[in-house]
Amino acid sequence: MRVLIDECLPRQLKGWLAGVHDAVTVQEMGWANVKNGKLLRAANDAGFDVFVTGDKNMYYQQNFDGLNLSAVVVPSNRKLLVQKSVPALLQSLCHIQPGQKVVMTLGSDTDAWESMQLHAIELEVQHTTHVFKSPGTQ
Repeated sequence: MRVLIDECLPRQLKGWLAGVHDAVTVQEMGWANVKNGKLLRAANDAGFDVFVTGDKNMYYQQNFDGLNLSAVVVPSNRKLLVQKSVPALLQSLCHIQPGQKVVMTLGSDTDAWESMQLHAIELEVQHTTHVFKSPGTQ
C-alpha cells in the first residue's frame, strides 16, 4: 500500500511503517506547504492509496468527491504519541477501503496505545471511526 504522510506528522513515521507499507512524506514529494485540497488531488493522481494526517478537521474542510485516495487521522501529531499509535494505525490500514475517511479513536490512556486492538468500526456522516480498546476490555 502506498502511504503519503502529512507534513504535520513526524517524518519518522515513514520508518515506523517501513517493511509493511511503501510510505513517503509530503516533503519528499516536494509538496510541502501545498494546501490540503490540492495535496489530496496530487496524492490521488500520483497513485497513493492512503493519506495519513493529524488534522482532525480535514473531513469537514476538504472535498473528497471523486478521489480514490483514503485518509486516516491519527489521534496526535506528537512524536512519542504517533509512535505509540503505529500498531493501531497498521490495523486501520488493514481495514481501510478505497476512498474511505477514517478517524482513529484510541482513548486517553496513552500508555496503553501500543497494545490497543481494533474493537469496532462505526460509520459516521462525514467519516468512519475505528475504535480501539485495550485487550480484555469491553
